[in-house]
Amino acid sequence: MLDDDALFVQDGETFLPTDSAGNPWGELTGGGPVAGLLARALERAAGDPDLFTARLTVDLMRPVPRVPLTISTRPLRTGKRVKVWEAVLSTGDHVVTRAVGQLVARTNVDGPEAGPVPQFAGPDDVADGRLIPPELELREGVHDIVQARWVDDQVSGPTSRVWLRMPLPLLAGESISPLAHVAVLVDCISAASPLGEIFGPWINTDITLYLHRELEGEWLGLEIERDLQPTGIGVVRSRLHDRRGPIGTAGEAVVVSQFG
Repeated sequence: MLDDDALFVQDGETFLPTDSAGNPWGELTGGGPVAGLLARALERAAGDPDLFTARLTVDLMRPVPRVPLTISTRPLRTGKRVKVWEAVLSTGDHVVTRAVGQLVARTNVDGPEAGPVPQFAGPDDVADGRLIPPELELREGVHDIVQARWVDDQVSGPTSRVWLRMPLPLLAGESISPLAHVAVLVDCISAASPLGEIFGPWINTDITLYLHRELEGEWLGLEIERDLQPTGIGVVRSRLHDRRGPIGTAGEAVVVSQFG
């Protein structure tokens, strides 16, 4: 039973993943908590509330062990309207994950603030579920912490639809930002994608977000589609919503490792 009060514990300049940040494949850290932690680092490094992170790309370069982690940041571009920052996650001298955020200046223009509301139910009138079926008996981790409310599950058709929420902060006593919240949850789109003729498990090698406004509230709605090839390579993509309407899109490259 997981009872952590956060996904990481900070000790000076290091971050130790808790059990609640684990993934189902071993003594490793889930991609979602890693992405959220790097999103936090990029926001703090940029330090400009007038800029909006329109794109975040996280390269999951190596498995992230459950050991103390360090983060370094540096600017790649420091223009007036567009800034690009890099955050690197390391264990000792080994780089394990790299994130790049593109931050753009906000401009007031005429027009509606949001598009059409999601054309599916929820989240209030949808029953609680599980991201990954417990009968798979996988190792406990972040997939057990994420709250899921399915509208159309992985076997319902070519598109799965689900509302997700992360109830834990990245760090105890610190509210999770909308960007970090979305980054944590979007890692789940490979696990939540529709099942097809090629069975997995499928593991994402990256996470990319394109956002046009911040997440409002605690629930993220996802409409997910997946394309896989017999080469063992595929793409998962998702439209992202909150209660008010669309907030952006997300995508992942996935590799498939068949059982047997």
